[in-house]
Amino acid sequence: MSLKIYLANDLPGRHFIHYTLQLIAFNKGVAFTYTDSPSDAALGVGDRFDSGILLCTPFYQYLTSQDFSALKDLAQGSYYFYDLEGGKDLLASIFYLVNSLQEYAALKLDLYGRFPYKDSLQYHSQTLHHNIVQELIDAFMLSHPTLAQLKTTKRKSGFFLTHDIDTIFGAKNQNGDYALKTHQYHKIPGLLWRHYTGQPDWLNMDRIMDLEDKYGFQSSFFWLTRKDKHNADYNFLSPQIAQQISRIRDRGFENGLHKCIGPLTMNDELKNFNLVDTTKSQRYHFLKFTLPEAWQELERSDIILDTSLGHSQDYGFRNGYGLPFMPYNVDEKRVYDLIEVPMNIMDGSFFYQGKTVKQAEKELISWLDANKEETIVTINFHNNFFDDMLYAGYEALYEVLLRYFQQERWTCMTQASLITEFYRPDLFSATY
Repeated sequence: MSLKIYLANDLPGRHFIHYTLQLIAFNKGVAFTYTDSPSDAALGVGDRFDSGILLCTPFYQYLTSQDFSALKDLAQGSYYFYDLEGGKDLLASIFYLVNSLQEYAALKLDLYGRFPYKDSLQYHSQTLHHNIVQELIDAFMLSHPTLAQLKTTKRKSGFFLTHDIDTIFGAKNQNGDYALKTHQYHKIPGLLWRHYTGQPDWLNMDRIMDLEDKYGFQSSFFWLTRKDKHNADYNFLSPQIAQQISRIRDRGFENGLHKCIGPLTMNDELKNFNLVDTTKSQRYHFLKFTLPEAWQELERSDIILDTSLGHSQDYGFRNGYGLPFMPYNVDEKRVYDLIEVPMNIMDGSFFYQGKTVKQAEKELISWLDANKEETIVTINFHNNFFDDMLYAGYEALYEVLLRYFQQERWTCMTQASLITEFYRPDLFSATY
């Protein structure tokens, strides 16, 4: 049984409100239908006092005119927007956070050309580790008696294992330097022998897959197609790499594109990728992208799944939401033809903060315990972190996470299963 909601034809931001309500309906396992006749509806949404759910009218006006700086000013350093009676417009907050609209109004980028983490409202409000949007959705469903009486569902959390392959041959120099500094001279001959005989230490995809196979899990490997100082240290089209990509596919794991830094378009790189495999997924190298330009670029390509929306400096929820979603095209008033699967955990976040592996383990287990529902935890462990020299302890940390997921019976998501569950353009088509 669905709940019929009144949305007036002349309601400012009607398309944005419809999208947000459908996002909530999907999250809660309920069904909403819409009417422009108030007498037919069980609940009204609008900007008048006779509406059941009141709105912050300026939010939708600024959104319609795409004045993202004004939206950010309206939020006043927060993610709350207020209706005429001073109540919180939770629909506006959900839309603003999920679609990362704070990043649309970025006045500056960091030295790598990215939205600065320290400029984010999550950083300033210390909420990066919190599934804020889920809290807002839960609050919305209790904000009106008609909504509160609906029977809702909860989704047990799952996880998505990924590996960015930035370097294959870096062990010779990085581990070599580390061995010299730590006086482990006996390790250097073997390191050099393996490198020069075509068996570099970081060509270790089988080692990673063997570990994941032990727990019955599968992961995705994201490959750079360009070799230069900003990207890969390997030739993507070499027989050695092509063999690895084929082996990953043959073992039931998945490959994906790691979009390079540089002038090549997404489609240019996909043409190279298609010479050895096909993929519908990708992550930007170094998380170098800006919004909404990245979603526009992705939609022009054959990519269906992107998993770039995360911060390299810390773990958590960059857009405040725990689940994959279809981002909204504000200009064309429709969803983009793709799903975004936010990245939550990256190995380097702990390594470059100088935290010990034990500190990382304690923090992550506590965070996972707090997010056992309504989250798909996306983990990015680079292949070079499965190394017992410079990155000693990280393979053990990764196994701790795998063991946790097995014990808690979380579902291991794949690219295919994520697309099946979350790629739902039909849910957001305006059929009212």
